[in-house]
Amino acid sequence: MLSDAIPRPPIRITQRDIDRFAEMSQMEAALRDDGFHLIAGVDEAGRGPLAGPVVAAACILPEGEAFYGLNDSKKMTEKRREALFHEIRDRARAWSVAMVTNLDIDRFNILEATKEAMRQALRGLREKPDAALIDAVALEGFDYPVIAEIHGDARCNAIAAASVLAKVTRDAMMKSWDTVYPVYGFSSHKGYGTKEHMEALRRYGPCPIHRASFIGSILEDRKEKMTSFDRGKYIECRVAEDLIAKGHTILEHRYAIHRIGEVDFITSHRGVISIVECKGRGPSTSVFGGADGSLRSDQAGRIRRVAEAWLQANSLTETPVEFWFAAVDMDESGRTACIHYTPIE
Repeated sequence: MLSDAIPRPPIRITQRDIDRFAEMSQMEAALRDDGFHLIAGVDEAGRGPLAGPVVAAACILPEGEAFYGLNDSKKMTEKRREALFHEIRDRARAWSVAMVTNLDIDRFNILEATKEAMRQALRGLREKPDAALIDAVALEGFDYPVIAEIHGDARCNAIAAASVLAKVTRDAMMKSWDTVYPVYGFSSHKGYGTKEHMEALRRYGPCPIHRASFIGSILEDRKEKMTSFDRGKYIECRVAEDLIAKGHTILEHRYAIHRIGEVDFITSHRGVISIVECKGRGPSTSVFGGADGSLRSDQAGRIRRVAEAWLQANSLTETPVEFWFAAVDMDESGRTACIHYTPIE
C-alpha cells in the first residue's frame, strides 16, 4: 500500500537493451564532441487525455554511466518504467518534474500548456544545462540551445529518461485521482478517451479535473451547474491537486466510520501517513467552516479516532502519522487563492 516503501527488484536486461542504449547515446555523444557536456532531455506525458494535468520532465544523465532498458516510455512495461523511474531519480545528475493543470490547459491550449510545463521542468533543474534535447516541441526562452527531435524519446537516452519520469509521475497522479473520483476509472485509462471513460462522462458529467475544452462534443446536450455541494467538492479537489503535486499518494477519500466520523483524505508520502481535513471560505463569508479557523476539539478527536481505526485495519499502527488541517481561501471568482496547512493538535 505504501508504494514508496516497497522494495523494487531489478529489471531483466537483455543484449537488445544494451545495444539500444549504445544506439541512443549517439545524439548526446555528438553534442559532447561539440563542447556541450550538461545535456538535458525533456519530454511530456498527458497531451491527449480528457482529464488531468500535462506533466513534463527534464533530466541530465551523468556522462559515462549506463541506464540500460531506456526506451520510449510508451513502449515499456509498467514494471520496467517504475524500476527505471527510481533508478533515474537516484542516479541522474539532475532531474525535475513540472505540471500544468487542466484549468490552465483550458485557459490557453494544450500546446502552450505543454510548453509551459517543459519550461518549468528545465528551470527546475538544480544544474543549468549547456544544451537541451526535446521531443518534437520547439521551445524558446533559454540562453542555451534547445533542439527539437522528432521521436526523440526513442532516439535519445536523455529524452527517454525524461519520458519515463513524466509518464510514471502522471500515471501515479491519475491513480490518486481515481481514489477521489472512482466512477471514471482514471486508474485504468489515466484520463484518455476510452469507451468506458466517455460512457462515464455522459452518465455522471465532468468532475473538476476534466478538460472542458476537450469534452464539449461528448457532453453536447448536458449543462453542468455548480451547486454549494459542488463547491465543497471543488475545495477538496484543489487540496487533492496540491497534495498530489507534492508527491502524496491518496489512499482514501472521505473515509468514514459509522457513528464515529469521517476524514477527507488519507495519504502516504515518503513513508509517512497524512490525515487531512479540508475547510474552505469565500472572500466575504464563513461558509464551509471558515478557512482561517481551527477544528473544535471534538472534531479533532473524531478525526483521530477514525484515523486510528483505519491504521489498525490496515496493519499500519507502527507507521509515522501526521494530522493536517487544510484551510482553503477562495477569491471573488470562486477560485482557490491559497491553501494553508496547519497541524491538528
